[in-house]
Amino acid sequence: MEVEMKARHILVPTDFSEASLEALKMAAKFVEWYGSTVDLIHVIPLISYYDESMQHLGVPFDMEKDIYPKVMKQTSEQLHDLAEEYIPKEHRGQLINMVGRKPAQVIAEQGNKSQYDLIIMANRGGHKTDDIRSGITEKVIRYSEKPVLSIDKAFDANSIHEILVPVDGSDESAKPLVEAYELAKTFNAKIVLMHIIEPYTLGMEVMPMTIDDDKDVYESLIENISYYFDDNPELELSIKRNEVDFEDYLVKGDEDFSEGVKVLSIVKKGFSAHTEITDYAHENSDLVVMSTHGRTGIARVLLGSTTAIVAQHLEKPLMTLRPG
Repeated sequence: MEVEMKARHILVPTDFSEASLEALKMAAKFVEWYGSTVDLIHVIPLISYYDESMQHLGVPFDMEKDIYPKVMKQTSEQLHDLAEEYIPKEHRGQLINMVGRKPAQVIAEQGNKSQYDLIIMANRGGHKTDDIRSGITEKVIRYSEKPVLSIDKAFDANSIHEILVPVDGSDESAKPLVEAYELAKTFNAKIVLMHIIEPYTLGMEVMPMTIDDDKDVYESLIENISYYFDDNPELELSIKRNEVDFEDYLVKGDEDFSEGVKVLSIVKKGFSAHTEITDYAHENSDLVVMSTHGRTGIARVLLGSTTAIVAQHLEKPLMTLRPG
């Protein structure tokens, strides 16, 4: 069965730094894999406060009339040159040049428009930071209603062998399996489901579990994921059980085991879910796909916080999705 990744239209932010070019190189890979159309966006920082200061000093020029038009012309030319260098002509979309006080919010608002399926951006831009992902990238992940793939370096399909998907038993955490499946088919990779039991959140778990029996937790996870697919038949996905515990297959439509994606399940106990996720990913995984929201109530905040902290510390490529 042909796999169609929902990446028909991609938005790529750039500040023209060497680091941000990796996102453009990654988008070029998506053009090869999925025939995507790519839009570029550059946000010019709003510096009206300089205009006000200079007016007080009697400086005889106006930011809106004298400075921004020159900057807009220059950056528009840079966007055109980048698109021409990296994206085939038939796959080039819009070149978007905007002025904004908060670049992350401008990028997220543009990305939230209906035509986009995915935002691809670099972990860092031109601003120096010790964090794995810059504040702008973290905020885009937080504000975006669309999937965000954030990377340090562009990767090839043959470099992705294992995709890690953290799950908590909720529908929200199961949703990323749709994208994970399609990516796994493209990369011929396996999926690893990871559930972390944090002792201080046991009272808020949505599924019955015994801290001493990992198999019960595994069975509940697979059962809840199966319910999610049953409730969303349009996805055409299902879990096919294997005779081996903690090892199953994710299949689409009438695929058999040999055509499906191998799914391994890991249950770990730890006081810090984000530490367990990042430590495991750094040692074993090539890509992490996870939801920005989880269970309802207080636990929804907990999973959102976990995703945010993972983004701060994870050096591997990260795709985040907001359910719904």
